[in-house]
Amino acid sequence: MIATLAASVAFFFISTARADIVIYDDALAPGWQNWSWAVTDTAHAATVHTGGASLAVTPTAWSAAYLRSAAAPVDTQGLLNLTFWVNGGTTGGQRLQVVAVVNDVAQPGIPLDVLTPNVWQRVVVPLSALGADRRNDVNGFWIQEGAGQDSPTFYVDDIVLESGTPPTPPLRIDGMGLYDDALINGWQNWSWASVNPASTASVHTGSTSIAVTAGPFAALYLQHNAFPTQPYASLRFWINGGPQGGQTLNVIALLSDVAQPAVTIGPLAPNSWQEVTIPLADLGVANAAALTGIWLQENAGINQPTFYVDDVGLQFAPPPGVVNVRVDPKRPVRLVDHRLFGVNAAVWDAAFHSPNTTALLKELDNRVLRFPGGSLSDVYHWSTNTSEGETFQWATSFDEFAAVAVATQASVFITVNYGTGTPEEAAEWVRYSNKFKKYSFKYWEVGNENYGTWEADNNDRPHDPVTYANRFREYYRRMKAIDPSIKIGAVVQRGEDSEVIYTDHPVTNPRTGEVHLGWTPVMLTTLRNLGITPDFVIYHRYEQGPGGESDLFLLNSAASWSSDAANLRQMVDDYLGANGRRVELICTENNSVYSNPGKQTTSLVNGLFLADSIGNILQTEFKAMVWWDLRNGREAGNNNSSSLYGWRRYGDYGMVNEADPAGPADRYPTFYVYKLLKHFARGGELVVPAQSDYSSLGVYAVRDSGKSLRLLLINKHPSATLNTSIKIPGMKKGGKALVYSYGIPQDEAARTGEGSADVQQSKLVVSGSTLNYSPAPYSATVIDLVLD
Repeated sequence: MIATLAASVAFFFISTARADIVIYDDALAPGWQNWSWAVTDTAHAATVHTGGASLAVTPTAWSAAYLRSAAAPVDTQGLLNLTFWVNGGTTGGQRLQVVAVVNDVAQPGIPLDVLTPNVWQRVVVPLSALGADRRNDVNGFWIQEGAGQDSPTFYVDDIVLESGTPPTPPLRIDGMGLYDDALINGWQNWSWASVNPASTASVHTGSTSIAVTAGPFAALYLQHNAFPTQPYASLRFWINGGPQGGQTLNVIALLSDVAQPAVTIGPLAPNSWQEVTIPLADLGVANAAALTGIWLQENAGINQPTFYVDDVGLQFAPPPGVVNVRVDPKRPVRLVDHRLFGVNAAVWDAAFHSPNTTALLKELDNRVLRFPGGSLSDVYHWSTNTSEGETFQWATSFDEFAAVAVATQASVFITVNYGTGTPEEAAEWVRYSNKFKKYSFKYWEVGNENYGTWEADNNDRPHDPVTYANRFREYYRRMKAIDPSIKIGAVVQRGEDSEVIYTDHPVTNPRTGEVHLGWTPVMLTTLRNLGITPDFVIYHRYEQGPGGESDLFLLNSAASWSSDAANLRQMVDDYLGANGRRVELICTENNSVYSNPGKQTTSLVNGLFLADSIGNILQTEFKAMVWWDLRNGREAGNNNSSSLYGWRRYGDYGMVNEADPAGPADRYPTFYVYKLLKHFARGGELVVPAQSDYSSLGVYAVRDSGKSLRLLLINKHPSATLNTSIKIPGMKKGGKALVYSYGIPQDEAARTGEGSADVQQSKLVVSGSTLNYSPAPYSATVIDLVLD
């Protein structure tokens, strides 16, 4: 089949650039004042970039040069960047960050490269990265010491707020974008043609395109982790044949990495941008479960001249007129465990032990807390509240954590130090906690992600599953000797051949006879040989890598919880034998990205993902899920792509930011959605089957010991209200249902300060056995019904 090409001309309105604003040039410009708390000299003459003077800064730890617009806040409409020149002086090595102050609130800092001694370097920081673009209330800027230590003098000169004309914005893609100025939404370049994904030679919109120079049968290959195509109707992109043109190409989609039948396009016109739209049905991937890639492949078997591709996306299909949902309240799946509703605490959280935190956790009806916090657990010494090799004490001690846990009646998971600690240290922690202080904390983990090279590990063979298993036995014995009632867990990872560092201890799966080297098979086999069975195994799950975040992928990713549970259960049973059946599966960390959190973590999308993750994990045997985390800290400079939904220009794993108390905008959507879920389940309910015939509507159901049936509906579509028909046998006619909802209007209220940012409550009247309800775009809803 040959797809048609349509030439197009687009018109854009270009804003007029305004004049640059000079902040410093030999002296502070009129209207600007020096509010620094670092030592500064605004008329230093010895080291100068241009003119006769520069700004010399000698900072103590975390101090800053603060240049403030004293006359009135700056309006940054039409301004693009903060630019300046900086010199590390005779020593260099300073670690600095740039911070914008907006409405008298410091925004997350953007770190700079380490300064070079005696060299002037130009720094350009986009105002959008600083959270200061298109604002009329920018007070000023800090150039701040960012390493927490006294630093040698450095010099700054020629500080300017730079104007400019933004490039023509990329086309809005009503669906999932693959490329607009860069690969986005988790798409990667796996091409075997010669490809430049940042070409400026010929551009449709924005500032760059993909230049492709293909030899015989070579291809531009855009790859993605598998995701369903049901929401999408077509593939659309723009293509230009370059100066020569004449290329013919095959467009091919891949399902589970298998190429489907090709659609041919071309010959391409020279020096002309043409729009290509191909129905997914023509590519053989409509309503498919696992799209993994797109090829644009040379099909004539010859060397082809360079062509260009831009504005690539999957276009949404119109949603169905009615989404059908069926619930079966009489067929229980499992009992809801209260341990599925927990959050991680962290020793660096200075506000954790405040009364406001206790109030927040009670507001959430939180049921589980974990301490001391991720990878830090493997360097943490609980008795001194310090890290290995350090003398400073962390902001929250074990007893301060425990006071909050007791006040909120939370079940507790404690991670003991495997990487730099000892079994004796762990046993003393159990003694102090459960015998001396009578906290009765039940769940104890030995180490954190110890298969990973990112974890501290002072053993002779670091990250070795055999060493871990042998040491686990000693932790297990000594800790249980203090308190036999506690439960102790071992670290696992899914996959029989994952996390392989050593190859000298192969093990054979007794069920399949196959040999494996992965962390989990080797560790569990060693434990079995030692006669030790852990009470539970510890699994951590993060959906995406940094820089590859995709909203639409994230909102479909939680469906694989069932395969994770099946994989882990099979390994536990295979390698521990009959004793494996009593081992619980526990997840003590879950979030959307495994490092460098960007704006997606603080967006409504991450809140909807949290709800969908809970809904999916309820369909498995997992007994606990602990979200990462309550407070973590804001990070700027990570993935803040415009392709991601959300208005906060920074990332944060936390449910709330560092403000104490936390106002409406300090509480992220994950907080509000987690609060919404207390109206759905918190332990003791029965999970019952619920099914939707449209993948963009997630639906889950539980019933309590009485006649209450609760539905969780998650509309994952960014722009469509979904008219939903819900069939529920045994629903009481004429009854009233309580409705709790959270979505775009509440997230916008947090942004603007107008209206309520909190979970909304309303009522529905039930007229029969079918309930009609229309969840709004990007929303989570709980409906509490009464059955006959």
